[in-house]
Amino acid sequence: MKFKIILILLVIPVFIVAQELPVYSLYSCYDSAINNYPNYSQLKLNREIYELNQKNISSSYYPSLNINGQASWQSEVTKLPFGNNIPGINIEELDKDWYKLNLDIEQVIYDGGLVSNKKKIETVDLEINNQRLMIEIYHLKQNINALYFNIVYLNKSREILKVLISNLEVKYDQTKKSFENGMLLQSDLDALSVEINTTKQKIIQLNFDIAGLMGSLNELCGLDISEPSQLKLPAVTVESFNFENNRPEYQMYNMQQSKLFALKDLTKVKRRPAFVAFGQMGYGRPGYNMLDNSFTDYYMFGLRLRWNIWDWGKVKREKQVFDIQNNIVNTQKETFEQGLRADLQKKISDISKYQQLIENDREIVRLQENVVKTASSQMDNGTITTTNYLIEVNKKVKSELDLEAHKLQLIFANLQYKTAIGNN
Repeated sequence: MKFKIILILLVIPVFIVAQELPVYSLYSCYDSAINNYPNYSQLKLNREIYELNQKNISSSYYPSLNINGQASWQSEVTKLPFGNNIPGINIEELDKDWYKLNLDIEQVIYDGGLVSNKKKIETVDLEINNQRLMIEIYHLKQNINALYFNIVYLNKSREILKVLISNLEVKYDQTKKSFENGMLLQSDLDALSVEINTTKQKIIQLNFDIAGLMGSLNELCGLDISEPSQLKLPAVTVESFNFENNRPEYQMYNMQQSKLFALKDLTKVKRRPAFVAFGQMGYGRPGYNMLDNSFTDYYMFGLRLRWNIWDWGKVKREKQVFDIQNNIVNTQKETFEQGLRADLQKKISDISKYQQLIENDREIVRLQENVVKTASSQMDNGTITTTNYLIEVNKKVKSELDLEAHKLQLIFANLQYKTAIGNN
């Protein structure tokens, strides 16, 4: 019974430790990095600005209320040419100090589509501002890709070197016995010892390199990844090499063209007639009756037409400017697409290259393992030196590292292809 309790107490901590080391896929790192990206909050801020601007534009449909006041003194006032004294009629001479307090009201009835077009432009501006952030996130993902794959590769290299050290230490113990029996020299032992320590130095370098890369990854993602083993490589393959272009930069060009079209439409609208209802209420001296010298209230209402029937070709030239700007964006799109096509050709070639290299690597590793076994036996029998044996061991390690590197590079090349076309 006591033995069972002790066994349970020993197993529970191991289970807890295992539970405390979650696994992070590349895509979960993307999500964490995006949520941890300070600029990501701009999506919400952009939306708030957009809604405020939309309300401001919509307010053009609301009636405008303006209070205007004026107090003035003038040198002359209105008089009848034959004087104000007419038999039977007493016309009081107007005072030269005048006072007015007016409430002016205007209500747009028809604006030719001005407000609706301004709203369209505001919507496109929101999309463009958000797309700028998507471009930043695209580059953020590229940084995550580089960090993630470098950590995995360096950790795999470290694992291979650790296995090498274990094998060399076993070989050192065997060689030491042969040395004690007088079959091998001290230099044979020293050569193995040097190789063991050299490999340990490489592992030390890898430890610091991995720690630095993981620190950068944790900073960008806001995570606490403590071991490279927590990173799980994605299974990335490209199903088709048909050309696609879903890059955020390319989408930005399309949005810029949408804005140019909206601005061009807005320019056309400016030439359309607009109808405004207006009214005025006031109090002052004199009122609308210029012959009444007393303070009085007054009002009027009506309909006003605004129509710029001749603008000396201004609208036409503005439309030409927008057309030229649209042509410029088209050339930028073509240039971007040309560069992308060229880059994809290189990436397709890389994918094929790594696929063939992996096949050769597997064969090289298999053959080199046989060579090392033979060299080990020859060294034990004294037919080759330790140096010759170590040369073959290093060849084997290099072939294993090449195989692992090419496996990772193939996954990375597939990922880079999908990232390049904007599908990742």
